[in-house]
Amino acid sequence: MNDDLSIGREITPEERKERKRFATLCGHVTRRLMNNERLTGSVLECALECAAGDGDVCEKLKKGEPLSDYQKHLMIDVWMVHMRLG
Repeated sequence: MNDDLSIGREITPEERKERKRFATLCGHVTRRLMNNERLTGSVLECALECAAGDGDVCEKLKKGEPLSDYQKHLMIDVWMVHMRLG
């Protein structure tokens, strides 16, 4: 079965599984940020990787502090989208 993003090659079951895991993880980050929930474990690691360029956001995520609406917008609508497409 050819995947829309694969050009000229088949996607292996391992690659498909990894893509699904990553998409699920991104969904958890988005949902928890929107609900102002504290991020932990692999969800926190994913969010920190996504926000690596903004020290203020990273510190708030590590401390479990809520992000401002603008910071949430950057995380969800800009950095997460860029990370998923990259």
